[in-house]
Amino acid sequence: MSAASAVPVRPARPHDAFLAVLLNNSSQEPHFHGTAARLAGALEGEAHGSVVAETAGRLTGLGTLWLPDFHPTHAWVGLHLHPDHRADGTPAALLEALAAQARAAGRERLWASVRTDYLPSWPDLPALGFRKVHRTFGGGFHLRGWAANTARLEAELERQGYTFTPAAPFRDDPRLGTLYALTREDKVNAAPTIPPAAERLPDGDALWDAAWLAWQGETLVGLALPERSRLAAWNAVLTVHPGHRRRGLATALLARVARRLQAQDVPFLNVAGSGRDAAYLGVLRRLGAHLEPDWVAWERDV
Repeated sequence: MSAASAVPVRPARPHDAFLAVLLNNSSQEPHFHGTAARLAGALEGEAHGSVVAETAGRLTGLGTLWLPDFHPTHAWVGLHLHPDHRADGTPAALLEALAAQARAAGRERLWASVRTDYLPSWPDLPALGFRKVHRTFGGGFHLRGWAANTARLEAELERQGYTFTPAAPFRDDPRLGTLYALTREDKVNAAPTIPPAAERLPDGDALWDAAWLAWQGETLVGLALPERSRLAAWNAVLTVHPGHRRRGLATALLARVARRLQAQDVPFLNVAGSGRDAAYLGVLRRLGAHLEPDWVAWERDV
C-alpha cells in the first residue's frame, strides 16, 4: 500500500469551509507560516496562558491571555472562535479558564480590545459580562508615495512670525522639557490601552534626526518627535503651546517629521489615539493619514 492510498480523501463539504480557508491561506500568505511558528514557540513555554476548546477531536476555539506589566490590575484576553461555536458554550468555557488564570495572577479585571470590523467574528461580549469602555483609533502614514502640500500653511505661519528648526541641536535644551511638562496633561488617554503621557520627554528610542521644533521669536511653541517602533516609526510626541493652538502648527510640524522620515526611506509612521481626541484626528486627516476602523475596548470583573 502506498503512502498516498493510506490517507483518506473525500469531497469537501460546507462545514469544512472555515478550516479550508486557513489551509488555503497557508499556501498563499507567507506570514501565515511565520505566525504559526511563533505561536508554536510561545506554546512551548509553561506559562503561555493560552487554552483551547475541543469538540469531537476538532478545535473549536482558542483563548489567549496576556498579563501586561504596564497595567497590573488587568488581564488582556482574546477569544478566537470557530464560527459554528460563537453562540454555544465555547466562549464561556474559554473565558472561565482564562479568568481562573487571571485570578491566580492577582488581576482584578479582564480586558479585550476589538476592532469594529472584527466584532462579527467575536462572541456576544455583553452577554459574557463585558461592558464598553472607550474607542481608540490606529493607522498611520504609508510614506512611500505619501505626499501632503503644507507650503501655503507654512507660508502663512511664517507671516505670523513662526519659524521651524530641526530639533536635534536642541536635544538637551531645558526648554523642550518645559514645553512638554506644560502640555503633557493635555494628552487624551484611554487607560490601559493608551496610558497617560510619560512624566518626562521620552528619549530612549527617539529619532531626533527627524524631529522638528516650532518657534515664535525665541519662544519654543511646538515639538514633534518620532521614535522607533516595530512598525518602523511611531509618532511619540506632537505638542503645541496652549497659547498657539488652532493655527496649524501641529499639522506643519507633523508634515515635516513625515517628510524627513520619508527621505530616510522609513516606510511607515504609525499613529494611534483616543477617539475623543478631535484635534489630533483633525491633524491626521488633513495630512492624509490612513486611519483604521476604531478599536472598542471591553472590560469585566474577573
